[in-house]
Amino acid sequence: MKYCKPLLINCTLALLFLNLFVNLGSDGQTIATESKQKIKNSEHVYWLITTNIKEGQLDALKQINAEMVKNTKNNEPETLAYDWSISADGKKCYFFEHYANSEAVMIHTKTFGEKFAERLLGMIEIESFEVFGNPDANVKNSLSPLGAKFNRSIGGFSR
Repeated sequence: MKYCKPLLINCTLALLFLNLFVNLGSDGQTIATESKQKIKNSEHVYWLITTNIKEGQLDALKQINAEMVKNTKNNEPETLAYDWSISADGKKCYFFEHYANSEAVMIHTKTFGEKFAERLLGMIEIESFEVFGNPDANVKNSLSPLGAKFNRSIGGFSR
């Protein structure tokens, strides 16, 4: 028993020190990561556009979707999410797009205007265009003519 007590004390102290070191290290890391993420997330811009598909345009819409998804994925690294969904009856299309920042939105809208806008806007009618996050004035000026409504973020997170 004489040798066990010092060993037990040493082991306990070592475990306490290790626990303290790990917790302080991970807390510091978590705080730094969360702070970095908060700054990054505060710049995000995303939207949900609800549209009505014009009669006879569903196949053309699917075709332009394939083109736009490929173009966006290959050329716009700060586009974080890009998804179009069709209602069960095939009459509505929902566009969900998520960008790292306002600059990424402007890159996308420039490409959209140059390559796709005329064709796509001939296939759909915009019912609602809800923008979320923290777009800058350039984004607001660019999207407002399409009927965009802007909703300012008050907090949250994305991973």
